[in-house]
Amino acid sequence: MRRSVPIQTLLLRVFLPAIAIVAIGLGVLTYNRLYATILEGFDRKLITTSALTGAMIDGRDHDRLIAAARAAPEADKAAEVEHSREYLSHIRPMRRIREELGLTYLYTQILGGDQDIIYVLDSSEGDEHSLIGSEDDLPDETLAGVRRSIARGTIHLSPIEYQEQWGLLKTAAAPLRAGNGRITATAGADVNVSLIQVATQNALFTSVVIGMASLLACVLAVLLVVRSIARPLDRLRQEALRIAGGDHAPLAPFPAPRDIARLRTALADSAAAMTGRLADARDAFLAERQRGALTAIGAGLRQAGDAPALQFAGPTAQDSDALLRRAAAARLAARVAADPDLAARIEAFGPVMRLADGETAAARLPDGRTVTIGSGS
Repeated sequence: MRRSVPIQTLLLRVFLPAIAIVAIGLGVLTYNRLYATILEGFDRKLITTSALTGAMIDGRDHDRLIAAARAAPEADKAAEVEHSREYLSHIRPMRRIREELGLTYLYTQILGGDQDIIYVLDSSEGDEHSLIGSEDDLPDETLAGVRRSIARGTIHLSPIEYQEQWGLLKTAAAPLRAGNGRITATAGADVNVSLIQVATQNALFTSVVIGMASLLACVLAVLLVVRSIARPLDRLRQEALRIAGGDHAPLAPFPAPRDIARLRTALADSAAAMTGRLADARDAFLAERQRGALTAIGAGLRQAGDAPALQFAGPTAQDSDALLRRAAAARLAARVAADPDLAARIEAFGPVMRLADGETAAARLPDGRTVTIGSGS
């Protein structure tokens, strides 16, 4: 036999998995949107920084630094150039920009040399610093973008690419004009993917905390809603089972939402109507039984040989006590009819038996006289 499951449990089985699925789906969408937003923010930062750096550097100073870079491949000569006024006047603000914006690299470069590019200004410090005149190879797509930037004067923004020496980078390259106005170099701004990942993880952690708090709030709200719905429904179910089991007591009022309150009122009206119909049916059944019993008693008395015919006056009996009183009066009337002396004594002293108000039993004597039993008040 299957056990019935409470309504509250059924509602929770439906709502809680639905909330979990929606929360997971929204979490995935939020993460993707968050990652795209962070990546877009880094793109704008790289484009803006590279463009401003290219516009900030004096073309004539950069031309002299380019000439020094081509003539200073040795480390000692490069270190001497990096202590010059032209180099320091540009590298110091570049370092402040890189540190304030949280970029990984900020530099200028030209095409040429034994490799793809030659570094001119590099704001990095320590082991990651590239001396003026240092050469490097670029990924094919980034190299093509740098060439387009020099040829067309546009800003190149690369996707996340792996560079053997520097790791996973996202790069922007903006045109840098020489003293004669021609584009001869580019200003590059790079950000390491680890910075993007850290920013994404921090934002994701904040989003997860907010999401968990929101999820808990939703669960609590669902529990309250389910409780407000399930308890009245369960109470209504119990009342319906009670009425179906034969207990027709009126429904006690209980708090419920508007729709459930309407069901409660309808159930109470149905129970009241059912109680009325059952009472009418019971009264009709008892009245029929009493009429049958009365008819049987009268028939039995008439078959008693010398018993006279009986007639009952007054209203029909409504309960068993009245029926028994009528039967006793009829038996006494039969005795009176059989004993004239008893009849004379009864007539002399008056009625000797009281029935219910308005009820009488009469016997007709052989000489034509009628003796009434129980007519006194």
